[in-house]
Order: sequence, then C-alpha cells, then structure tokens
Amino acid sequence: MRFHSWKYLSFQGSLYSIFKNTSLWLASFIAIIMLSCKENNKPGNDKLPSADSTVFYPVQEYFLSQIKSVDSAAPVIRMVTNINGQKDSVTISTEQFNKTAQTFLENNIADTAVKKYYRQSIFKDETTGSYTFNYSSVNLSLPVQNLNVLLDTITQTVKRVFISRINIKGDSTITEKLSWKNDNSFLINRIVQLPQNKETTQQISVVWHDNN
Repeated sequence: MRFHSWKYLSFQGSLYSIFKNTSLWLASFIAIIMLSCKENNKPGNDKLPSADSTVFYPVQEYFLSQIKSVDSAAPVIRMVTNINGQKDSVTISTEQFNKTAQTFLENNIADTAVKKYYRQSIFKDETTGSYTFNYSSVNLSLPVQNLNVLLDTITQTVKRVFISRINIKGDSTITEKLSWKNDNSFLINRIVQLPQNKETTQQISVVWHDNN
C-alpha cells in the first residue's frame, strides 16, 4: 500500500511534545500516519512547493540519538577507508566518530527553508517487513535529492536510512550515497568530479557493532 502527503490530526503538536522522547511516541507516530494520510491526486503538484503542514519523519533527531548512544556506550569503533583504491583500516575514538558522522547532519530536509521542496510518500514492503518513508526533492539545486527511512513493521524502529546528495563546490561536483544501519554502522560513498573529466572516489565505512 502507498500513501502520499499525509498530515497529522489537529492535535499533532500536543502528541509530539508528549511522546517525543519515548518509544510510545514512535508507536503513536506510525498509528497516526495510518489514520491521517490521504492521497493527493492534483495534477502538477509534484513539481510545486508544498504546504508546510506535512509532518516529516524526524530523521535529524534520529541521527542525533544514534550519535549520543555511541558516545554513551563508547564501543570499539572501526573505520575502513578506500580512497581511489587505497584501503586503510583503523580504530577511531568517539571524537573522530562524531566528526565523521556530522556529514549526516549537514542537511535537514525538515528545515522550514527547504521543507516545501520535498515530497513525502510512504509504502509498506511485505518482503522486507518495512515501512519506507521516501522524501524526494522537486528542486534540483538542493543537496539532498532523495532520502529513505526504513522502519520495522513490528518494532516500528528504524532499520536503515539512505541519502542521495549532490553538492557543487567551485568547479567540482560531489555526489554522495550515504547509509546508516541502526545501532551498527554507517557508510559514505563519495565521487568528486573534477575539471577535465577527472574524478576521485572515496568510501568510508564506520562500524561499532559487528554482531547486528
């Protein structure tokens, strides 16, 4: 099943403040989605800025909670890098982890300045047992062009987050594919397109739980 442009009920603000920091909030969040989402079939709306009343999944807060969890647990953290075919593997500190993870916090699609340029759709994948929250941009100048959050249909916890992002810096174009596996690891794939069709490739894998 598929949903588009869902909205909370009129009491969304009070529910958010009550349940924001609890697992009960997440369960309520999913339940309200199923009750309040509806199809938006108006032609042409997918290319225009949308009303700001659509409530997005709190991706930024999720990343912050994951980073805080690693800070608190202080696990062994391994980082593997592959830059133009040159591999390296090291153990890093939580400070280095925090610095590397900041790339996931660089662009907040729920920010009021850009939120109207994203379209939300939600669907259930029976084969993977996941709800997928998809956010796609109708503005090609924005860095984040696509973002997917996968939630477990039973536990209603995040399984993975995927982000596709493009940045233009000077005469270089940086294309990134980011992924975050809940309580386990994250991956950064980056291609830097330079003048004269030259490019560099970078892959950064950070793992703090090998047994998930």
